[in-house]
Amino acid sequence: MMPTSEGQERRRFGRIDLDEPLTAFLGDARVEVAEVSIVGFRVLHEARFQPGEERELRVSWSGREMRFACEIVRSTLFRLAKSGAEKSIYQSGVRIERAVGDSEKILRDLIAERVIRALDEQKANARGMVPVGEYTYRVGKGDRFRRCELAEGRWRKFDTTRPEQPAEGFTISAETEPAEVDMLCRTYESTTAEGRRLTKMLAELSIRKTEGAATRRYIP
Repeated sequence: MMPTSEGQERRRFGRIDLDEPLTAFLGDARVEVAEVSIVGFRVLHEARFQPGEERELRVSWSGREMRFACEIVRSTLFRLAKSGAEKSIYQSGVRIERAVGDSEKILRDLIAERVIRALDEQKANARGMVPVGEYTYRVGKGDRFRRCELAEGRWRKFDTTRPEQPAEGFTISAETEPAEVDMLCRTYESTTAEGRRLTKMLAELSIRKTEGAATRRYIP
């Protein structure tokens, strides 16, 4: 069943705030991408958009261009201008409807890079955390997953055909190497609540057919 709102989708699949927003274009309007998830974006801009509009989002990262056909879900005032010399800033939530070419893969690469960086920053400030900088997520090609549940300090791992994430632990592609699964388990155990959220998000990236995520390809 499809999620009922863009906000629910972002909470379900996880989101990443960008320390340095990415310059992009939503249709002909210049925007800044401030937050990303595998199902949508939060963008900042100078004029309010009309919810329900469909526009193409074009954004580049590390020399790679992403293009998505998106629907504007909400558009609200973010910061009111305090003088005539300033401009008010609006923020909009946009939901991905279709992706062009390998844009979805590039987006997943971006999210994985930011998640790994954030986890390694937590590792630098905590004892007992294992390094995850060399972890490389792989998108599974089948419908088999490995569910890793943490209960009373012990891990329960089993194969499943259901991609849902457990309350404690994570679900990852069954094609992920056992050593990398163990690495994520150790990371999950030794990090903070935010680190656990990020670890779960890293596992989610290996699941191609995540419920609710767009899989159709956009032909302009």
